[in-house]
Amino acid sequence: MLNRKFLALAGSSVLVHAFLFATSGMYGRVAPFNDVLLYGWWLFEMQGGPILGVSADWVYPYPALIPIFVATALGGGVNILLGWVIMMAILNTLLIGQITDWGRGQSKSFVAAWFWLGFLFLLGPVAIGRIDAVATAIAGFGLVAFSNGKIRQAVIFFTMGAWVKIWPIATALGLFLSSNLKKNLLLTASIAVSGVLALGLLLGGDLSLLSFVSTQGNRGIQIESPIATIWLWAAKLGTVGAGIYFDDVLLTNQVSGAGVAEVAALMTPAMAVAIAITALLGWRAARAGADSSQLFAIVSLTAVLDLIVFNKVGSPQFIGWLAVPIIAVIIFQVQGWRVAMVGGLALAALTYLIYPLYYLDLMGLGWLSIGLLTVRNLGLILLLVWANLKLGSLAKPQEVR
Repeated sequence: MLNRKFLALAGSSVLVHAFLFATSGMYGRVAPFNDVLLYGWWLFEMQGGPILGVSADWVYPYPALIPIFVATALGGGVNILLGWVIMMAILNTLLIGQITDWGRGQSKSFVAAWFWLGFLFLLGPVAIGRIDAVATAIAGFGLVAFSNGKIRQAVIFFTMGAWVKIWPIATALGLFLSSNLKKNLLLTASIAVSGVLALGLLLGGDLSLLSFVSTQGNRGIQIESPIATIWLWAAKLGTVGAGIYFDDVLLTNQVSGAGVAEVAALMTPAMAVAIAITALLGWRAARAGADSSQLFAIVSLTAVLDLIVFNKVGSPQFIGWLAVPIIAVIIFQVQGWRVAMVGGLALAALTYLIYPLYYLDLMGLGWLSIGLLTVRNLGLILLLVWANLKLGSLAKPQEVR
């Protein structure tokens, strides 16, 4: 018989997903589930033709097709939106069950589970309405595997999550730096990556297997990214040439103005440097004898924030990436974990206000929306500073701490 505590969480999970779906159409011209409809269109266009991400260039790695197929099947082949929400409700409810050991876990696991539901609710429909949500659920299962000591299983989950949307590479970094089984983890990850590539080649793959990398590299600076805030304020204050335009190829709103192209070209190297610094601090912390669970949590959170803060793309669903490392921070009781938990909830709420609630206002360079976005982006930077300080403290010798 299922535990009552889990049943309460499961019922709440179903209600949250139902609410997010039911309210997704209340934002006028801003439709948080538009991407899911686009996924369905891609699937329709692919019939009888080349496979996206395999023999035709695609913005995502080809394993991202799997949840799209599943959602289509759950929707009876005609309603991918309903199928998608059902799929996400199942995945996230199963994840809650895993986190809380189906209602038998310790109190900190219930704090983490309720945080997860609150985070989804505050972030709004976009929390489950993008392919990122699938990668988050997969990474969540990897976190549970890690917490149960199943290290190889964890790296497989993180690797497969990264093949849906790249961000779980941050949790893989945390796992690698916190584990004593580095050679085995590299071997396991290599086998998983090779398996995905080999299958792609068997399906007729060519250079399109890696097209998601080049496609992302060609992007400009999206309006919600932290770095874009500079040009949004420039446009608001009437700077000549600064403004917002719609990219017809990538289907996203980007900023224009002096220096945009040059800064856009520098953002990926800057992100790489930030990740390298995180890796260095994590390596030093491991050598200093830091607790492996806490090291995993902080490295994962710092690396995810690196991927967001130094990203020239700032899609609202990116905030959803924070959930898994914050859950790790809660479960492993990192000192000051409440800061990360409350910060994550605040960032989710602010992101909801920006998208979809005041997104049209942002497109019109409204004071309220630009102010909200500025506060949200500053919040991301502050949380990154906090995470780096935590990681730096772990890198100090134990006798000093």
